[in-house]
Amino acid sequence: MEKNYGLQPKIPFGLKSLAGFLLIFVIWQGGSFLWLNLVNSLIPATRSGLPSFIALFLTFWFLILGVFLITRYFFKIPFRTFLFENKRPDFRKFATYFSWYFAALILYLLVDIGVHPQAFTLHFDPLRWLGVFIVVIPLIFVQSASEEILFRGYMYRMFRSLKGGAFWSIFISSLTFALVHGLNPEMLSNGIWGPLYYLMGAFFLGIVAYRTNGLAATTGIHFATNIFNFTIWGYGTSTADHMGLQSIVYRHTLDMPFAFCGIFAIVISYGVFQFFKHKRSRS
Repeated sequence: MEKNYGLQPKIPFGLKSLAGFLLIFVIWQGGSFLWLNLVNSLIPATRSGLPSFIALFLTFWFLILGVFLITRYFFKIPFRTFLFENKRPDFRKFATYFSWYFAALILYLLVDIGVHPQAFTLHFDPLRWLGVFIVVIPLIFVQSASEEILFRGYMYRMFRSLKGGAFWSIFISSLTFALVHGLNPEMLSNGIWGPLYYLMGAFFLGIVAYRTNGLAATTGIHFATNIFNFTIWGYGTSTADHMGLQSIVYRHTLDMPFAFCGIFAIVISYGVFQFFKHKRSRS
């Protein structure tokens, strides 16, 4: 399969695309600021607990709006063409990568519990968990998809047409993704392991976007990761630790070196899979 994702339609790297990227951030962050201040003033309950999570995650619609406005009116690219490159949405690929990665995360969790049983507490309340799960799942999907649209969509496409564009697309979008997520408490409280974890994950998503020619697989992986982090396990220093979410197990302190080794093992496994897949296709 030709690895042409991001080449058409073009968003050429230059002042115009950089200005567009900055405007996307202004629309996203400015809209979020106004929305949160408005909803917190009108509905004080949204300042804490699950309502605060709902209000916060609704702000990712401003990110999608920003990308839509810039691609549609700066570059005259229909949003559907930008997302799917004149192809049908690949729901099968989304489901396949979601299922595979979610299973890998569950395996990681089981290994972690086996190695560090004293670090975990089981506090599963099925009815409360299910109620919260139904509410947050669409919000988590929008958040995951919007970040993929920005980093592996707009930003990836900015650098793709340059010489060595695939490398620069993956490298710069991954580095930016890790920096943007650097404000998360789990990154700030774990020394070098927090940035390395996000950087490894971002590089992995960039490579998957390149190998699979689109955003379906990366959105599936991102969605699986966030469902896992927000609904399957909770942990100390989590961004959403005080937002009224329900998890099945709780890890008292996050072992970031162990988490990094887990994602490293997943990346290596994917690399081995792709190697043998390529070797088999050539034989």
